Amino acid sequence: MRNILIIIILCLITPYLAYSKNFEKCSSDNNSYEIDKCLKNIKSQLMNENISIKIYSINKELYKNRNIFLSICGYNINKYKYTDRNGQLNINFKSKYLTKCEALINLNIISEYGLCKDGQYANAKWDSLELNDSIYFSCNTLK
Repeated sequence: MRNILIIIILCLITPYLAYSKNFEKCSSDNNSYEIDKCLKNIKSQLMNENISIKIYSINKELYKNRNIFLSICGYNINKYKYTDRNGQLNINFKSKYLTKCEALINLNIISEYGLCKDGQYANAKWDSLELNDSIYFSCNTLK
């Protein structure tokens, strides 16, 4: 009976352990070849992985239940993405998105209209070199 209980507990815990991946950041102390090699390794690890990034508004509050526009390495996602009630953006790095990236994965995130002065959009950036778990919108001019 005790063995069955242990097996059941292990079966319940194993999926959570499998999804608790931590990606190792690339060291900026390395030369450009080593950084490029590290970024390509991270890119292969992120392929088809789900990640969550917490997004903060320009006033440092969570950007909850809001629309965003997302581009991954210059590839515009043609449908709205939404932040959840915890201010998190959940992204699945599908291979069709990551093939546009050489080594460094760049996310460009644009807010809903009206977040900045004169009703302008705000933007935020994320990349695989930093691997930040949270980002902040700013009112820099968009290009």
